[in-house]
Amino acid sequence: MATTKIWPVKCSIKKLLDYAANPNKTSESDLDTVIGYAMNGDKIASKYEKTCYVSGVNCSADNALEEMLSIQRLFGKTGGNVAYHCYQSFRPGEITPEECHRLGVELAKGMWGADYQVIVATHLDREHLHNHLVCNAVSLIDGKKFNCNKAAYRKLRKLSDEICRESGYSVIEKPMGKTPRQIYFAEKNGEPTKYNLMRAAIDDCIACATSYKEFIYLMRICGYEIDARDNRKYPTIRSAFSSKNTRMYRLGEDYELHRIYERIDENRIEGIYRNRDCFRRTYLPPSKSRGYVNGPRKNARKIGGLRGLYYKYCYLMGYLPKPTHRPLSPEMREAMRWCDKASESARLLAHTKIDTIEGLKRFIDASKSEINVLSQERNKIYNRIRRAKDPKAIRELKEKRNTLTDRISSIRKDLKTADFILGRSEKVVEEIQIEQRHRCGEHLRQRERTRGNRDLER
Repeated sequence: MATTKIWPVKCSIKKLLDYAANPNKTSESDLDTVIGYAMNGDKIASKYEKTCYVSGVNCSADNALEEMLSIQRLFGKTGGNVAYHCYQSFRPGEITPEECHRLGVELAKGMWGADYQVIVATHLDREHLHNHLVCNAVSLIDGKKFNCNKAAYRKLRKLSDEICRESGYSVIEKPMGKTPRQIYFAEKNGEPTKYNLMRAAIDDCIACATSYKEFIYLMRICGYEIDARDNRKYPTIRSAFSSKNTRMYRLGEDYELHRIYERIDENRIEGIYRNRDCFRRTYLPPSKSRGYVNGPRKNARKIGGLRGLYYKYCYLMGYLPKPTHRPLSPEMREAMRWCDKASESARLLAHTKIDTIEGLKRFIDASKSEINVLSQERNKIYNRIRRAKDPKAIRELKEKRNTLTDRISSIRKDLKTADFILGRSEKVVEEIQIEQRHRCGEHLRQRERTRGNRDLER
């Protein structure tokens, strides 16, 4: 299973070639050589044998830099994109270094033919063997620059897949696409994300379901809709109040539809239906608690504006007044990643008594002005410290400087929180509305109404 990528290089071509052909990455140690040959079974390596996997296509591997630069100077194209860097990476343990390098050379010849100079270097410093291909941007035939567009990348991926199939290696049939950087690191840190929550809900529903029909019903209670109709190419999953679908194979092999059937059947065979009580506590709305006020309810004091909005937001998260329940909607569960930010926002609004967006913008402008004033004052103290000679005076000036630094840091923290409030307030309103609908069970009633309308149309 090979993955590929290609991107242009504008820096020095020498640095790129030095990296690609680094002996520390492309050479096997004596032990690695012996193990590789022994596992292959075709050859027996001597004790001191050392193999280096660097090859040149339409150029010499030893003089690749000089030959590529001479072509660029010959056609007067030494600026812009000087080269293109491509990699071809294989699954760990799937391929030998010799085969990996051979496939890389085949890919280079199929992609660039006799028109461009290419260096192919196989790196062995990671668990996954991978090829680095460095292509000169200028053609040695007519001096035209390589056009690295989307069609070129599709051709590269198609060629790599064809070469892997012909050699009997696996191919990615359903590319997952690139995971956004923010979601990637959030999942790596174990934070709740859209995909993690989908996986957790599917696991919980499978553990409690006795049939696929009950599984679908439990998923609706969790706030998800699964669409596996025959007219769809791939089964999808989405939040009940969202219009954006996610293909289920993107969640992993265990979350494809055929695997869900198998997991439910395994439960039925083993007679294991776990976590019923846990499911109720997690996904069903908590019992309503009573509140008491002194005097008529209409005279009770209410907090509105931004303060009331964020108080309610933290309450629906289960964060305030103390962790007593979990949110029901997938959107609010995903927002739990920002619970610390939400609580900081509520504290700031309570401390400054800001209730409107206009008041928040005035607070931001005032904070920026105060930071500028304090920074100028601190710069003056720095100058006085450099000129001072009395140790006591220097000590007093440093104490003033530290006080100003602490004050500036505090204001900057509040300013960052205010920017968070300003940029997320509309999203907060939307998430609160969705959470309230889930608490009322509106997503289930809406589904029943839709089903009734379809029956009437039939």
